[in-house]
Amino acid sequence: MHIKPRAIATVLCMIFFIGFAVCGVVRSTDKETSEIRQSYPVLAEAEPVIMADLLMESPDLEPEVKKEPDYPLTQEEIDLIALVTMGEAEGETELGKRLVVDTILNRIDHPSFPDTVYDVIYQPNQFSVMWNSRLERCYVMPEIVELVKEELLERTNYDCVFFMAGGYSKYGEPLFQECCHYFSSYDRKENIKMKALFSYILSTMAGLCLVGGIAVLSGGKE
Repeated sequence: MHIKPRAIATVLCMIFFIGFAVCGVVRSTDKETSEIRQSYPVLAEAEPVIMADLLMESPDLEPEVKKEPDYPLTQEEIDLIALVTMGEAEGETELGKRLVVDTILNRIDHPSFPDTVYDVIYQPNQFSVMWNSRLERCYVMPEIVELVKEELLERTNYDCVFFMAGGYSKYGEPLFQECCHYFSSYDRKENIKMKALFSYILSTMAGLCLVGGIAVLSGGKE
């Protein structure tokens, strides 16, 4: 087979031009890659962060401690109320327990009762758990202690000073029933009688003073 020199020259020229074009594309790609690298510099490899370093660098953070409110009673008095409440209302509802607590607190505030927790609770013939054997089987329950503290901050009822199982006390004015206990306030009728008696005594004394003053003035004129 005879190949003409002209054909060989044509093929060589084509190979030359193709090679030249490929080299131009490669050089152009390398140039663009270099420009991109210059526009976006490579970040240095970050060093690993150790949690201990963060803790050392952070300021000292003390754990938040919940502060107990300032209660008007000592912890011993709160425990005593909780003990009596368990003895009187162990099987009652939470509201029933709160009302027993309120009865003790209301008595402390009432002028007709002693003004200390101990004296109110140990007042003769008031709280049955104090003179029967049930108290020996009772203990201070943390749940009831929390109820006592809550009632010290915000009382559920400010009126009840008596409660009985099975019926209202004859010494108070009926309020309501909660479970097995009947709660009563102080006898308002008795208060009205006492106020009327006190007013009568004051008016009588004022009348006597007036009469005595007139007598003294009359005697001085004579």
